[in-house]
Amino acid sequence: MKISRMFLLLGLSLFLGSFCFAQSENIIVAVGLEGLDIFEVSDPTEPKQVGHYGTLGFAFDVYVKDNYAYVANWTNGLVIIDISIPTNPKKVAAFDTAGYSSGVYVKGDYAYVADGYNGLMIIDVSNPIEPNELGHYPSAAFTRGVYVKDNYAYLANGHGLLIVDVSDPRISKEVGCFATAGMAVNVYVNNNYAYVADWINGLMIVDISNPRDPKEVGNYDTVDYAYGVYVKDNYAYVADGVNGLVILDVCNPRDPKIVEHYYIAGNVQDVFVKGSYAFIADSKNGLVILDVTNPSDSKVVEYYNTAGEAKKIYRKDNYAYVADGVNGLVIVEVTNPRNPRIVGHYPTVGDAEDVYVKDNYAYVACGSDGWLIVDVSIPKNPKPVGHYNAAGLTQGIYVKDNYAYVSNGYGLLIIDISDLRIPKEVGHYYTAGMTQGIYVKDNYAYVTSWHGLLIVDVSDPRIPKEMGHYCTNESSDVYVEEGYAYVADGSNGLVIVDVSDPTKPKEVGHYVTLEFASDVYVRDNYAYVTNWTNGLIIVNVSDPTDPQKAATFDTAGYSNGVYVKGDYAYVADGENGLVIVDVNNPDNPTLAADMLWVTFYGISGN
Repeated sequence: MKISRMFLLLGLSLFLGSFCFAQSENIIVAVGLEGLDIFEVSDPTEPKQVGHYGTLGFAFDVYVKDNYAYVANWTNGLVIIDISIPTNPKKVAAFDTAGYSSGVYVKGDYAYVADGYNGLMIIDVSNPIEPNELGHYPSAAFTRGVYVKDNYAYLANGHGLLIVDVSDPRISKEVGCFATAGMAVNVYVNNNYAYVADWINGLMIVDISNPRDPKEVGNYDTVDYAYGVYVKDNYAYVADGVNGLVILDVCNPRDPKIVEHYYIAGNVQDVFVKGSYAFIADSKNGLVILDVTNPSDSKVVEYYNTAGEAKKIYRKDNYAYVADGVNGLVIVEVTNPRNPRIVGHYPTVGDAEDVYVKDNYAYVACGSDGWLIVDVSIPKNPKPVGHYNAAGLTQGIYVKDNYAYVSNGYGLLIIDISDLRIPKEVGHYYTAGMTQGIYVKDNYAYVTSWHGLLIVDVSDPRIPKEMGHYCTNESSDVYVEEGYAYVADGSNGLVIVDVSDPTKPKEVGHYVTLEFASDVYVRDNYAYVTNWTNGLIIVNVSDPTDPQKAATFDTAGYSNGVYVKGDYAYVADGENGLVIVDVNNPDNPTLAADMLWVTFYGISGN
């Protein structure tokens, strides 16, 4: 079974993973479906993943105290991990609860676990190696979040805010309750107020100066669903789903006022604020870091990894450019292919389906939003310079000289890009089937569609003419080399077509792959074919009439796209992100790097 290196969204995204700062202020700990990951953030503009521990179950929350990370591990209860050596985290103990552990807070010698329908579990962790149950408070509703202050535990338990007296952890008892209009999923306590992320109802502010009589004093109805909240210096930072991050001035809790709305093209699940930075858990963009020195003028300083679906890839100079689906364009520095790192990101309106890079510009096929030209001369700060909103679904793009050749569903579009700011359509050729991939060589454009391979004469871009057609099964993409078109033909595998005479294309070779052949790159007598769950297939095509498998490299995701440069094959591996394979010996490929493609859902800290 494939194990994708990604934190996946479940159901309504209410099952929260988390970030937490460790004892060292330069370390952040994150959890999700894959387990626990440790990031070094001494420079917030360049976060680095330094450690990982794979938990058996889904990790939904984490709290760090001293050298231990306490993980709410869903059906596996509470898991305690020693992170004294961040590069080598080790499990030291586990305590299996009866419910679904989804939140945890540690205070003194006790860990307070929000345990779903099992309510609140109180566990003695004075010796982290031997945790013991100390107390339990049952709840009729699903308990999702917990915050402990003084002698009280504040529970977000679906029906609202529940306040439990834990002065004697062995005999905990409810003292107060406030029913919210939405569904309480998270809570943060500051001074005499509890700030409740109340999902569809936005942010609720409850006066808890008398825990036995909590009262609503303020409310701010956010645009989307409030999933998480963090309060610092009179500001409430609200994770508001697809609406992004909402920052409220709560100097007067009775009258919260919005001071900033930072839209992120993703789905913000939670937020943690430390110093001048807000660390945002985004289910599509992964970790997003904002400079909130001035909360009313926040600025993005970095994204860590992506949360889209890596579809296609282009390698130029020291960078790999990834078309990452809903997450847009991701730029990865690969100066050392064994240590890649994300340096830039540009969110697109439509799904990024394909990318081509020429000079200092990335041309991105954006699905329903046409295609986009992005200035990548400064990879850390990509900027849009031009946009063409074509009818149809833009799936593929190829740039040659002053023209962009675009596969837009209905056929082939030819765009004059001599002025990048104002791209203009100069030619169009309609096809019978839905077009997908495109490759341009000499005076011909090779276009794949559901009806096969189409060869179009583009010697005069204003008047493109069909020259030849070869009917394949379900062609997805194509690469042309020395008189042959290598077609990634879906479930039909790799089809090799002789195109030495473009008017009479004919099949000369065929290799059947186990899965869907989605992309192909040819170099030095080898065809590199992405084969979805079957990974990367390397085919020896020294004799195009008799292709033979040289090797298979099984990746963790769904291999969609491939680009080969130097000794490495760069694979766009779907939700698993970017995988770099050493193909110095194509008959024996080895892993160079498998980037962590993450989606985070929660952030918490102490």
